[in-house]
This record gives sequence, structure tokens and C-alpha cells, in this order.
Amino acid sequence: MEDWIMKNGFYSWLAACMVLLLGISDSVPAKSEDPGRAGFTEADKAFYLDEVLVSFIRPGLVFTLIDFEIPSDRQPMVTFSITDPGGLPLDRAGVLTPGPVDLRFLLSYIPAGETQKINYHGVGARDRNGVYTDLGGGVFTYKFGTVLPADYDVDATHTLASVATRDLREFADYGLDRYYDNDVFDFVPSGAAEPMPRDIVTTATCNRCHNPLGEHGGRYQEVGVCQQCHNPMLEEGGLSYSFDQMVHRIHASVEPLIGEIEYPTAINNCEVCHTGGTPTAAMPLVANPNPAATCDGLARSMTELSWADVGGVEIRLDAPDGKLFAMASGAGAKETGNWVIDGQKFLLLETATGQVLSETDVDLTVFGCAGNPPYAFGGEAGALHSNWMTNPTIAACGSCHVDVDFATGEGHDGGAWEDDEFCAFCHEADSGVEFDRSVRGAHTVDLASNQLKGVLVTIKEVTNTGPGQKPTVRFSLTNKDGPLNAAALETLTFTLTGPNDDFDVNIRENALGKVTPAGSDWVYNFAAAIPADAEGSWSAGYEGRITVQLNGLAVRDAAENAIVPIAVTDTEPEARRMIVDDAKCESCHANLSLHGNNRKNANDYCQTCHMPDATDAAVRLEGLDESIHFKYMVHKIHRGADLENGYVVYGFRSSVHDYSHVGFPGDLRDCEACHLPDTYGLPLPEGALPTYSPNTYITEMPPMTATCLSCHDGATAAAHADANTASLGESCDACHGDGKTYSVARVHAR
Repeated sequence: MEDWIMKNGFYSWLAACMVLLLGISDSVPAKSEDPGRAGFTEADKAFYLDEVLVSFIRPGLVFTLIDFEIPSDRQPMVTFSITDPGGLPLDRAGVLTPGPVDLRFLLSYIPAGETQKINYHGVGARDRNGVYTDLGGGVFTYKFGTVLPADYDVDATHTLASVATRDLREFADYGLDRYYDNDVFDFVPSGAAEPMPRDIVTTATCNRCHNPLGEHGGRYQEVGVCQQCHNPMLEEGGLSYSFDQMVHRIHASVEPLIGEIEYPTAINNCEVCHTGGTPTAAMPLVANPNPAATCDGLARSMTELSWADVGGVEIRLDAPDGKLFAMASGAGAKETGNWVIDGQKFLLLETATGQVLSETDVDLTVFGCAGNPPYAFGGEAGALHSNWMTNPTIAACGSCHVDVDFATGEGHDGGAWEDDEFCAFCHEADSGVEFDRSVRGAHTVDLASNQLKGVLVTIKEVTNTGPGQKPTVRFSLTNKDGPLNAAALETLTFTLTGPNDDFDVNIRENALGKVTPAGSDWVYNFAAAIPADAEGSWSAGYEGRITVQLNGLAVRDAAENAIVPIAVTDTEPEARRMIVDDAKCESCHANLSLHGNNRKNANDYCQTCHMPDATDAAVRLEGLDESIHFKYMVHKIHRGADLENGYVVYGFRSSVHDYSHVGFPGDLRDCEACHLPDTYGLPLPEGALPTYSPNTYITEMPPMTATCLSCHDGATAAAHADANTASLGESCDACHGDGKTYSVARVHAR
């Protein structure tokens, strides 16, 4: 702080004192109930600053667009404010308040009949040489240097992107860095119509994996901002770097400037990014959820129909003259009852003419009954989210399908084409048929196919669960069409794992051909007994699958795994603690399913095998055994390329899995990207077991040590952990415990 005051002189020092004395208002809301920390939580470095420093520095940045106009001289004028999160004004120059604020303004428009933006400032450029005026109180104007063309289209959709960066790296010793804020304003200069921006993929959807999305040093954090430069005007090396083409190539691992990446889900699952579930002008009738879960074996479910404002409409079942479901004038929504069958058709008709405007089929699934439904819509839908289906183009499609040469016709059954005029003639949006040449059909993901009937195992009861007893499991077996005969299964496995304090025993038994019917249910009797010295609660779980032919290929239609707690000596069964949320895994992975699609559900089932003492010893061909303890393994995989010593494990049939090159697309400091709140602090719960890993500095790592060293895997970190472990146990929480000076939350704050 002293260096900053000396550098900026007496007036800056005086202003700082005034901030200390007068700049904090009791009316400023703050989650921490400290007005100087408005807008900050335990995940932010600023949350932990001394009160005097907070009052002086006032970290953070909020940009607010107040007004925008295009005057007669055609040099746009922006009026805006810059404040801290508590609403107190900041000085743009960084004199009266620490940290200069850099501002960048970019203006674009979408030409009539086009869908992509054109930047007024040139290729990949922003406005420069404009004039700022300080109006006081943190409010400024900016007069553009760019003069718009005399014939600029006043009826076109325009977008103003504002990018603000506050540089507080002078206070790096206090953990502060740069703060960013972006604003996107869409408008039509004439006001004759509502703007129609290019809103196809949203920032919220990108941030399911990338949180926070931030490129070119971190300052550009909104999709609408990225598109200002990344439009068809931007080219390099014969490739277009428009946003759609660039992102497709990156995710398909064919972008030369990025190189190979490990995309965490099926590349043909377009709706991971093109999140849907809401009506659009092109597809005005949708059902959500679709498919809808049927979990009671009665082969029916319920969903909600939503429709866009296309005038007076009615929704009918099965056919244009079918049973009336709803009538409306304008946009609306209506829930069905629990009567929707697999393939139920809904049609949206114009009431006045009877013309069919849109139709949708609702399918059923058993996915989501025992876990999180895979491939469900996530993030936030853009207003034009269906554009990927309704508007296929050579540019967008060719950026993923790099083996297709549209100019020569090589790799394209439709031959050579120079433009997009007839793409939708062959490639309609959604024919309702999977694996055909419609856009949605051609991108059908095998494991999300509506042709899969699914396998749903529901454990109804587990008896004989005392020490030394052989448990009996009563369960139901269904698919989306109703009851399923156990003889139809290709595999059926039941597991016993315990204790639930921390698993160290896993019993797996092949139940195929060994179950007996019991009314509409089935019964399996374990051959193995619960150990005679077992205590507390244990868990019973299952696996099951059928292999079916799908689009000419053998596909494993597997059950979603789950475990249920059983009381061994407890009066009531106590479930294993929940630490991670499988729904968060699906944010990136969409369908996290491993070991031949046999095993899914990271909430608890994966941990039944990946126990604290589990290693790859049984399949490793050379070198020391490596731990595959769930927490240790998952931390290491996601840390990947940032590990000091890498992570290589052997898998099925001694296959080698080297995760040392994996790049995590988000921020590794954000523990809640995977974890549930209040589950990753110290100390750990009683009963947590040590991790066994001969291939590390400490072969038997105590539980807290293992958690930390799985990411911080260098010798220094290992020595630190070892030095703070004695005969009485670990002392990590003395410094790193919740509320301590170096708590887990604090050292991972951003």
C-alpha cells in the first residue's frame, strides 16, 4: 500500500484517507454482513482481506451501461458507470481509487438477411482514439473514434459489447489480481423492431465446463462479446475464426492453433452446447422433459408442453383432428397428467386455419429414475438454440466434419455444393427418425437413443443384514415398456460394501440365473455373508445390462447404478456421506459411464470399488502400484497436465491410461465444480481411511494428506504433510481447518 501511495503522490493519499473515513456506507448489502465486502464470498480472495485494506482498495469491478446513442455525427456515445460491488464509484485512471480500469467498446451489426455479425471497427478490432469525459461519481461518457458509414442500416440489429478490466496486481501480495466485467447490449437504432441478436449458445451453458469462460488474458467472458471479433471476417491460415467454426474445431480436436484436446463427452451430442427445452420461432412446440422418466413399471409418464407466441393455437394428440389437449392465444405452457406413453405425438395447430405449425414426439426412459438423467438439457437456452438443427450450413457443419470437402463432394453423399441454399432440403431439422440424414437424427448419441428400452433395477428390501448373515435382496426389474424378465439380462451383479463410514470391503456376486420370482418382484440370496465383526451400516448395490443391436452396432443398454444403506448393527441404516454430486459431473461429461458402460453414478456407486486401499496391482505390468482410490484418482485426473509427477494407471486387460496431459477446462480452485457445499473442508469425518499408493512419496497416506497430495503432488508438499503427521495422527486441520488462517476455502479462493 505504501508503494502505491508514494507513487501517486499526496492527492492520492488524501483521497485514500477520505475513502477510509467516509467511503463505506452501512446501507451497502453484503453477504458477509460487512459492507466493505459487498458481493464477495468465501470463494473470493477479497473476502479475507483486512478491513482497512478492503476499505482502501475496495476490490472488485461492476460496469453498468447507463445510456447509448448514435448522434447525428454518427460517432456513438456511451454513458456508463464503474463501481465496486458495493456500489461505490471507482476512478477510471486509478488515481483516486487504486487500480486503473481499462475499457474496450466494440460495435457490430447483422446485415439484413444474414445471421452473422460484422464489426464496424475492422477485423478483430475495437474502437480506438475515442474521448472519455468524467461526469463524477464514477459516471463517464465515451465518444467513439469510429464514424459509422453514412448509409449504415438503422433497422439492423446492432450489438454494443463493453469490456472492463480493473488491474489490482499491485496488491498481488494480498492475493488480488485483475477483475473483469462484460456487458452486451442489443438494439435496433431506429427502434422500429425488437433486436434479433445471434443468441444461439449462451455463456451460462459454456460455463457448465469452463466456469469462468475467459479468453485473451481472461477479459472476454461473454459469448456475445466473443462474437464481436470472432465472425466470418476473421480468418487465418485459410480457416475462418468465426465463433461457431472455431469452437466446433476446438471441441472436435481439429483446431490447429489449439491442438489435440480430450473432449469429455460424445462429440456428436450437439445439445451439450446447443441447450434446448424451450420454444423457438423455428420450433415453437417443445416438451420438457423429453424423454420423460417412467419409474413405476406402468410404461407412462408426464411432461410439460410449452409453445411460442404464434397467435391463436391449439394442441392436439396424435393427429390434427385428435383429442384436444390445450387452447391458447399467445405463448403458454401446460403440464400433462401421468398418462403420456412412449412416442406420444403432440401437434401445434393454428386455430383459425387448422394448419399444423409444429409437432413433437415425447418418448419415455428409465434413465433418471436411479440417478441423474444423462444427456439432459443443462445451462441456459439461447433464443435461437434450435439454429443448429433448422439452419445447417457448410461452414458450421464443415468445421466438425473436416473429412467432408463440400467443394468437390468428397465424403458427402449429396455431392458438391458451393452454398447453403439447399442444405435443409436434404437435412431437415428433425424427422423423428434416429440415425437418418436429418440434422438431429444424424447426431443421435447411441446411449441416448429412444430405441433403447433401458434397464431399471429397484431394490425394494434387504433382509438378513446382521453380522455373519447372508443378505436377501428383493428387487423389481423393469424397462420403459413395463416389467422385464431377469432371464433377458446379459449381466446382473449384486454388491455388498461397507462400512459406510468409509468403504474397505466390497463383495461382488454374479446373480445371473440365480434369482427367483416373488410376485412381480425378484429375490436374490447372497452366497457370501457379512463379516462377523462388521458394525454400523453397509450398502447394497447392483449392476445389470442387455446388449442390443442399434444402427447396425452392438450397444450395451445398462442400468444406472445405485446403492441403498442397510443396518448391520445400527438401529436404522445410515447412508454413506455424500461428497460429490453426479449432476455436476454430468455438466461436463453429459453421461459419465465407464467400464464398458456398466458403471455410472459418481454419487456413491463408483466408490464401492474405488476404495481407499484399491490400486491397479492386479493389471499393472511394470512399475509400482498406483492408487485408484476414488478421491485420489479423480483429483489426479482433473489436475492432469498441472501435476508435477503425472498420473498413469493400468486398466482392463492391462491397458495404459496416462492422464498426465489432461487439461481441466474450468478453474481447479473451484472445489464446488464437483463437490457439494461444506464437504471439502477439514477436518475429515471420523472413520475416513488412509489411501494406499506405493507409487508416491508416502505409501500409506493418511486421509487428509491423501486429499491434498492428490493435486499438490510435489516433494515439498509431501514433506510438509509428513512433517505435520505424528504418532497421534495428522494435524493438517490445525492450520487448514475450517475458519483457520489457511483454511481449504481460503487457500483455494480466487
